[in-house]
Amino acid sequence: MDLTKTLEELEDERWDEPNFASRLVLRANELRKKPLCELNNEDLRLLIGQQMSLDFLLPLALEKLVENPLRSGDLYMGDLFCSVLKIGQGYWEEHRELKNELDEVIRTYEDARKTLEEYINKHRCDPM
Repeated sequence: MDLTKTLEELEDERWDEPNFASRLVLRANELRKKPLCELNNEDLRLLIGQQMSLDFLLPLALEKLVENPLRSGDLYMGDLFCSVLKIGQGYWEEHRELKNELDEVIRTYEDARKTLEEYINKHRCDPM
């Protein structure tokens, strides 16, 4: 996939200007014109949260999340991961390779959580 291309170019679909001025609609329309290599965590969170262009955006998001499942956009720590997890099972059943990547992100998160919980519990039990 050519990361220098926009969603409009990759999908060969240009959207008309929105007929109502919702901030979300305006932002999504704007992001479709931005090269994929310039999309940040918040951009991915917003578009994936709207279930838009998943075939192009999920590989980018999953690549970031494997490195750090708690990557965040503008809402809260881990909001990108939460947006990905909200995608319906039907999508994952049709995209097994991406599902395998999501499972890897989940394993990474669970391993980190387990390690942190052990250290937190040890810290709480150690008298100072």
